[in-house]
Amino acid sequence: MALNMSDDEDVDFRRQRFQHPDDADDMISESDDEAEQDADQGQQPHGRDRIPLHHFLRLIGGGRIIERDAAATNDELVSALKRRGVITQDAAIKALRVCPRNLFVTEQHQDEAFTDSPVRLHDLDFNVSAPHMHASCLEALQLQPGHRLLDVGCGSGIINACAAYIVGTTGLSVGIDIRKAAVKLSASNIKRLRSTSQEFASQASSCKFELHNVFMPSIKHKGQYDRIHVGASCPPDRVAALLPLLRPEGGMIVTPVSPNDLRQITVDADGTVEQTVLSQVRYSELELPSDAQIIMATLKLRRREQTTVPYPPSTYAQDVASITSHTGYSSSCGSSGSEFSGFMMSGRDKEACEVEGSEGSASASGSRRMWGSRVAKFLSSCSGNLGSSDCVKLDEVALQGSGKGSRQDAITLDPADLGAPDLILVGNSWTIPVHRHVLHNRSDHCRARDDSGMRDAADSELHVPEHFCKDAVETFLHYLYYDEMDPRTSPQHVVAVLHVAHYYGAGRLVALCEAVLAKDLKQSDREDEGTNEAAAALLVLADESGLTKLRAVCLDYIVHHYTAVAATEAYKGLNNHHRDLIAAESCALYAHLRGLLREVTMRKTLCES
Repeated sequence: MALNMSDDEDVDFRRQRFQHPDDADDMISESDDEAEQDADQGQQPHGRDRIPLHHFLRLIGGGRIIERDAAATNDELVSALKRRGVITQDAAIKALRVCPRNLFVTEQHQDEAFTDSPVRLHDLDFNVSAPHMHASCLEALQLQPGHRLLDVGCGSGIINACAAYIVGTTGLSVGIDIRKAAVKLSASNIKRLRSTSQEFASQASSCKFELHNVFMPSIKHKGQYDRIHVGASCPPDRVAALLPLLRPEGGMIVTPVSPNDLRQITVDADGTVEQTVLSQVRYSELELPSDAQIIMATLKLRRREQTTVPYPPSTYAQDVASITSHTGYSSSCGSSGSEFSGFMMSGRDKEACEVEGSEGSASASGSRRMWGSRVAKFLSSCSGNLGSSDCVKLDEVALQGSGKGSRQDAITLDPADLGAPDLILVGNSWTIPVHRHVLHNRSDHCRARDDSGMRDAADSELHVPEHFCKDAVETFLHYLYYDEMDPRTSPQHVVAVLHVAHYYGAGRLVALCEAVLAKDLKQSDREDEGTNEAAAALLVLADESGLTKLRAVCLDYIVHHYTAVAATEAYKGLNNHHRDLIAAESCALYAHLRGLLREVTMRKTLCES
């Protein structure tokens, strides 16, 4: 078993501080007085030789200086590592040559760049590990083209750079650190390498750097990586927290583990974990976030997962292909576009229909008749419209899809080019001309009607339920033609559109409406009585309409603001079923918290034993 000198040894070295990024500005640092004293002691008169750091470390560690002269170039350094048997893999050797170490140490430490020893970047409060450790870890990682690597404690970015070159353009190299200075330095070094090395620029993968604590829960990183490298010593009881970051099919982690192991941890697709001790090393220890920080972040992540509204994939491209194949679509076909100004809404601001106007849609369900006025009070407090900067902002793809207003090369469907309309929608004292094939391909209800063989299926008129207001139907048609919710649609309008979309079987539009209502509730003023009133009213709407994510948002809101919501008339009008849902949500949250506390207790017990 090899003994490697520490990559982080230094009598004055401070431990790496791994904590939550939000607390980065509050990190405890050495006193200013001690820093000034260190600076004064570090000043040497001109002409006095400085003892190299690696000599000093070996002097105090083994009682004698092991002479290891600095190489003149990076190629000489890599060749020396190869001669000593530290590195044997061709891919790792080439990567270290393409990514010269002098690009990853600061200007004042250039004289140490090609010495096989750690370099302390005092101003940035971390070390650049010794080249032999970079080489050993790169070999142990067994990187292959296409792999995705995560470097924990990326420092200056040299491991990310070498990994990016090895995994190639089909892979990915990600670095995280709790120090803003380290994240900035890594990104800067990679950018400089790309500008100075054509070989790296053309063959390396993209590199991403992020201010993040690896022990804080994150959806973004979970199950994303084939390989993980850790640049500081991990406590044995925290190694398991790294495993979920590997992809489901398994992967490999190379990390120092307290007190002195450098371990290679392999995880198979069936979950089997094998650990191999590669050598004995000495690293600075990871500074862990507190248990309270981890628990609070985990609870926050759970809330986010439960209340995020997913968007069904768009079928717009396939639908347009089917529509145009039946209509002889051409940019020179007729010009009946003026007949469609009703739902295209161009040249005028959209006036939202009154929410109460949609109450009749629930006439079959007496319990739903009450939510219209309650939700109206909440929605009326939402300023602007969906296109304004003051209101809900949905994911651009979800809001606009592939339709009008999206990128120039996207498929579009212009009603003016579809020829004359062949179907009239008839409402309560209003009519709208449309194209039958558009409704057939974009609405489950209309398609089922057309294919039913019923006598009136081929009629030139389609009667709309009387309680559907014209504005809501126009917004529905706008979605059918353009695969988007009109950006001028006001929040007050969404509930009415939701009823139309639900009735006519436009699942993706239902999801868009659900997302708007969910985000309105999450982002509205908690102190506003209308918001608390609407939380209970929307719970009824979501539960009866099968909107599971909106229901989850409402339950989450009610549980976390129970006192305020329970005082509203809407809450007092809830039936036993909806009260049971709230109680079940509260119990689930309590059970989850108990589970997290139990895990902390068990981990500490195992550690102490």
